[in-house]
Amino acid sequence: MANILRHTGINIGGLNPVNWIFREDVASFTWNETTLFCSVTLKTGKSWSSIYGTPETMQLESEQQDTPGGVKFLYKLKILVPKDRAPVEAELLRMTGRRLILKAADKNGTIRIFGNMESPMKLSSKLLKPAAMETFNGYELLFSGEFSKPAGFLQLPNGPIPDDENQN
Repeated sequence: MANILRHTGINIGGLNPVNWIFREDVASFTWNETTLFCSVTLKTGKSWSSIYGTPETMQLESEQQDTPGGVKFLYKLKILVPKDRAPVEAELLRMTGRRLILKAADKNGTIRIFGNMESPMKLSSKLLKPAAMETFNGYELLFSGEFSKPAGFLQLPNGPIPDDENQN
């Protein structure tokens, strides 16, 4: 059995950036159960779309649950997008009800993929316009999904991002 070692490097919170793509625009998706690394190859002419979120508002929650059918992993990613704007509303309309795969990087450089070909993420959103002028005006996006495996770590072409506790 392997040890879970103490992390000795820098550990900064926060996510940025977050990107998404429609599941049907993915040519191949592989996931290694041993390493938890995955790779995503997009169809020709397709690319990741980005989501701007107000700084310090992107929040990821993960929960592991035991169920009669086995362990499931629940992920929720919440993002606040500023200002009520027609281009944002149009893009949200295009994404709503569709199957999405997300790519999120944290401030440490770790990149994770949320959703897969069998179980993509789904979007729900709401417009927030509080009565107080100095509070947030914009959209709250909530991406959610339930999976039989944890979200994968993106396998980059040059290999994984080195982690100081795994280096000799």
